[in-house]
Parts: sequence; C-alpha cells; structure tokens
Amino acid sequence: MKKIIKTYIVSAVVMTAGCLMQSCQSEAPFSVDGEGRVRLNVEVDSRLTRAVEGEEDLKANARIYISNEKGVLNKWVGVQNIPSNGVALRYGSYVAEAMAGDSVPASFSKKYFKGASEFTLESTSSTAQVSVACRIANVVASIDESTIDSNLMSDLKVVIGNSKGELTYAADSIMDYGYYMMPSGDTSLTYTITGVNNKGTSFTKTGEIKDVQPAHNYRFMFEYNPSVDGQGGAFLTVIVADEELYEDEVVIVGKPAFSWAGNDPAINSQIIGKPGQFIDKTLRVYAYNGFRSLTMTTDDSSLATILGGSEFELTEISEAGKTALATRGVTFTEGTPTGNLCKYYITFTSSFLNSLPERATEYVVNVEAVDINGKKGTQPVRIANTDEAIVYADPIIVETELFEKDFTAVSATSASIPLKITNPDVENPMLQYRASGAGSWESVPVSFTRADIAAVVKVSGLTPSTVYEYRLVAGNLIDGAYEFESGINSFTTESKYIIPNASFEDWGEYTAKTMLGNKTVIYPGLSRESHEDHFWDSGNEGAATANKVLTNKSTDMVHSGTYSARLASDAALGIIAAGNIFTGYYVKTDGTNGVLSVGHTYDGSHPSKLRVYANYRPGDGAIVKGENKQYVDIVNGGSDHGQIYVALTTAPIEIRTNPSNRKLFDKTDMEVLAYGEVTWKEAFGQDGQLQLVEIPLGYNERAKTNKPTHLVIVCSASKFGDYFCGSSKSVMYLDDFELVYE
Repeated sequence: MKKIIKTYIVSAVVMTAGCLMQSCQSEAPFSVDGEGRVRLNVEVDSRLTRAVEGEEDLKANARIYISNEKGVLNKWVGVQNIPSNGVALRYGSYVAEAMAGDSVPASFSKKYFKGASEFTLESTSSTAQVSVACRIANVVASIDESTIDSNLMSDLKVVIGNSKGELTYAADSIMDYGYYMMPSGDTSLTYTITGVNNKGTSFTKTGEIKDVQPAHNYRFMFEYNPSVDGQGGAFLTVIVADEELYEDEVVIVGKPAFSWAGNDPAINSQIIGKPGQFIDKTLRVYAYNGFRSLTMTTDDSSLATILGGSEFELTEISEAGKTALATRGVTFTEGTPTGNLCKYYITFTSSFLNSLPERATEYVVNVEAVDINGKKGTQPVRIANTDEAIVYADPIIVETELFEKDFTAVSATSASIPLKITNPDVENPMLQYRASGAGSWESVPVSFTRADIAAVVKVSGLTPSTVYEYRLVAGNLIDGAYEFESGINSFTTESKYIIPNASFEDWGEYTAKTMLGNKTVIYPGLSRESHEDHFWDSGNEGAATANKVLTNKSTDMVHSGTYSARLASDAALGIIAAGNIFTGYYVKTDGTNGVLSVGHTYDGSHPSKLRVYANYRPGDGAIVKGENKQYVDIVNGGSDHGQIYVALTTAPIEIRTNPSNRKLFDKTDMEVLAYGEVTWKEAFGQDGQLQLVEIPLGYNERAKTNKPTHLVIVCSASKFGDYFCGSSKSVMYLDDFELVYE
C-alpha cells in the first residue's frame, strides 16, 4: 500500500492589488505615447504556518517591482499601493517580482516569500493581466513529535542549522517549524541530537541533509532499537522525510493521528501473539488544539461482552466507568500537551489481550478521534491470537516513495518501477499498466525467488507526455478480477526534447569587434538577440581576428536537408584553433583565448543516448605545445583526435582557455548529472559519406535527486584544441543531431 506523508500547512491567503495610487516610484518609466498597460495581481501564500497572525503585515510590507533589461522601472511597498487601473509601459518584455517577510538565516517565526512572473506587451494597445505567486522561499525543518518516545529517551534537544544560523528544538519549541534562508553556496542543513537513552546514558547523534531545497519541509522522525546497550546514540535511528509543499494540499492542521508506543507494531498492522504471550500495547492518540470526542467501539458481540459494552465515549467517561473498563484490561489516560498538541493514551493490557479466546478470525476495536475543528481520524485495533487469524500483508507492493523521488525512473518512453516482494508463494504476480483512460491493461510478469527483496520492472515503448496508470495483481483471474489487486498509482512520461537546428539548415552572420577591427562572423543560427535565441555557437568569433572561419555550412556531405556543419581546424602564427561547434554561446575573446558558456536551457528529460551523423578525418603533423604535453595524448607531428561529448547539467559551464585562469569541462563536476563521449583517433565514416554514431549517456547518483536544466553538446575536430594542440588539417562533418529515448 502507498505510504502517505502528511504535510501540515495553512490555507493560502490571496492578496490582490488594492485601489490606492501611491507608489515608491510613481513617475512613468517612459513617455505616455505608444504605451501598453499591465494589470498586476500579487498572491502571497503563507503556507507552513500554524496560525495566520501577521498576514496583514505581509500585505502592507510586500515589495513589488517591475523591471526589464534596463533595470527596475516601478517599485511599490504594499500590495494595496499597486495602481488599480494598471501600469503604463511600452511594448516589450518585462518581469514582475514580489518579496515579503524577513530573510534571516534561521528563525522559528520569520518567514520569507518571493516570486516572479515574466510578461510581454505585444503592442502599444495591448493589456497584460499578470499574477505573481509569492511562495515561501525558506527551507523548512520540523520534528515529528509522534515519533518521540519518552519511555526510551529523555531530555531531547535537536539543533538544526546552516552555516549562518541555527535553531534549537526542545521542550516548548519541539513542535515548531524552523525556517532557514540558505546562504550563497550553502546547500546543507546539519543537525545535532542530544538526550538520555533508556539505559540512562547520554547520547549525541550528528548528521547532514545535503541539497536542501526551498519550499521543502525536512521532517525528522525517530526509530529505536532499545536492545542496543552501548554508549552514544546507536539505539536511535534518524529518518528525514523530504516533503515538497504541494500547492493542492491545503489544510489548516492535520486530522487526529495515531501511533503505537515504541512504534511496534506498525500502526495498521495486527497485534499478533498467542494467549499467555501478549504484552501491554499502548495506542497514542494526538489532536491539535484539543479533542471534541474520543470513542472506542466494536461490532464484535464476543468482544463487547469481554469489554462490558460495545461503545465508550472516553473523553466523557465517568470515574466509575473508567475504573470498570480498567478492571477488564483497558486503561485510558490523558497525556501532557506539547504546545497545542493534545494527547490521550489507550492501553490494551496483557491481561486483556491474553484473556481473549482463541479463534480463527481477528478481533477488532475501532477508535475514532474528533478534534475541536471537527476533523476526524479513525484507527482499527486488530488482534490475532491464532495462525488462522493472521491477515498477511500485500504479497507484492510498489515502493512509491523511491519511485517518485528518483528523477531517472521515468523517461519519455519508459519507466522503471521498484517493487518489494513480501510473499514468495504468491502465484502469477504481474505489473499492469495502461495509458490513463484506456480500457485494457498491459501485463509484465514479476519474477523473484524469495521474500523481502527488491525488484525493478521496466516498461518500455511508452508515449511521451502521457499519464500512465499502473497496479500490481497476483493470483487467479476470477469473474474479471484477480485474487489480489493493488491500488492504482500513476506517473507521467517526459516529453521528447527536439534539438533546435539539429540538421544545420539555419546559418547567419553578425559583426564582432576584435583587436584588428570589426569582423564578420558566421554562426549556426538565425537570431542572436539573446542567448536563448540561438542554440548552437562556435569559436568563429575568436578566429575572426585572424580572418579564419573554422565552422561553416557545407553541401559536401549531408544526411538530410541542404547543409551539414563543417568543422575545420586551422593555424595562425603556429597556434592551432580547433574547428568546433557547441550548445551555448561564445562569451568573449580574452587576448588570443576564448571564454565560452557551454550548455543551453533544457526541459529536464532523460534521454538514453545522443545520435548524430558524422564524418571525421584526423589531420597529421599535429602541433603540441611543450608546456601542454602533460595534458594531451597526441604527439608532435602525429595524428590528431576528434571528439564529441554530451552532458546533462544543472547549470551552464564556463570554459576559459587562457592558461593563467584556464577552466575546462570536467565530467566529474557537481553540475554534471549525465555524460557520454566518443573520441576518434582514426578516420570515421567512408570517404564522402556521413555515418551514424550513437553516444550513450551514463547517469550518476546525483541525477536521481536533481533534474537537468541544461544540455551540453561539444564537438571538436581537434580534441585538445583547448590546449592549442592538434592538426590544422583535421575536418569533421556533422548532421542531424537527435536525443534518443529508450
């Protein structure tokens, strides 16, 4: 069954633009002639607070800006001060930004919200309706109080912090949320847990949560091994749940919750034993701000006779009734509140459990709690005292949390679904899947040899950008249903990313300033108004100083269309310049060196390989600069090498070839999530023909928890051109790049 992680958050407060005309910058940024108009709404979503105090302050003190590439054009303090009739702007592209709250390193009370929305006025008569969603920008940490067992540890103190601040969760603050603004370059929360264990020994446990994200709650939970009789915190296991704050999950507080003291058994599992072997079992019941009612009922007449009744309203029970119930083996006590969290304990004593007559079916007592807000929680207490009464868990389950937190599990055409086997004797286990809305299921057999093992079932041939449903089934098919059918889960396949100008049909020119005056530069694209406009670039701007064109369109060899890209290395004054092409843009020329920004913004999908049609002829007579011999594997006078590499990254990569501050691409950098390459040390492809080459992408562990934001493709007729080594005779042809999804 799917494990649900609950996040307690407060309902959003939507703030719209008010009617006052005040502004911190009321003058219009342009003349009124030829203006469009934008009407601006700002939403401030104050989730993750347990109360709504201060909402009016957030409204009154929010900072709102409208900017373009020239800088800030309009600024207001207070949502109510945004002009209700709109803001006059010339046509063009803008961004509206909003910030509210306090940005401090760590606080239990100060939260920070921010948001931005890009918009464009298409003409002088157009009006844009723009909304800015100002969401919580803090990293959040909390302690799950329901997992703290005071019988197993005491004097608990948890210190959580970043490099600039920390918070201590103890006593009255244990139920509070901590809000953290992460300093630049700091992506980890560290924690120190101290207390006294059930042996009377003080313990300390430390750890680190890496790659924390804004608008995520890191909820600390505790599990115990009381049998560990040693020093330190070995008896304590810390589990940190990463809970993304989903926008569609908006509740005031959680409904009443339940747990067993010591977390044994699991809350929905049976209490299993034989008469004479049971021990006390205490059910803990929690509700925020108080209980309206707490009721214990049973529909089992035999059990009602043993308890002396079928229904008990425990919060209103008399002392006499409480005593009578205790004599039958069930005790009821009120716990000490922690902040606004109220508690009751119901103990099913060993005398009660051991007195139940053996039978082939389970005993069930239902407990229902209703808090003062009317929210209701229910929990069945299930008791099995014979082998026949034991209800086994699902024979096969989907590890949904692992599946949903591994970004590499789903691509455009496949999904890898992790399973766990709980009963190796189950017959005919299968994973079934279908496109959402389809009638019939596709089935994939699941094979295993023993219980408690993990398996991964991969389904392929899926349609991109499609919602799929999946479930587990087992046993025989009877009257259209299997003996076991799990609940239905779903996933959405990624889109296929289409590489722009992949066949190099589009080429243009621009004028660049060089040390020797203005030069015309050929580039693979049609527009260079912004870095996003062009996908490919080359080192032609750097070579233009010497009147060289390294990369150009060609009709010599093509796979489709009219043109391919021809990359030809060259030399000037004995210095090799590699024919190259790459995703990203040429930043500038630094003397005789180049500065590049490699990598273009990307949709986050996970291809399995890069495919391209290529032809390569390495030149001989390679030039190797003496000071760079240690970096290259070609020899002076020998044959050149060509290379194509592809990577998925979390940021663009800057490349600098100046030896004084050289920085080259490194596939082991933290930004790199996937990488693949091909290096040619000899000719590739038949003379005059392009040949298909496929470059597999290998994903590292970071790819499971980080989505790629940039696609890097770098092609060079001289692999070691960054070190100004290679042959001026090397030539590479390229056509029809494609990402392959399998």
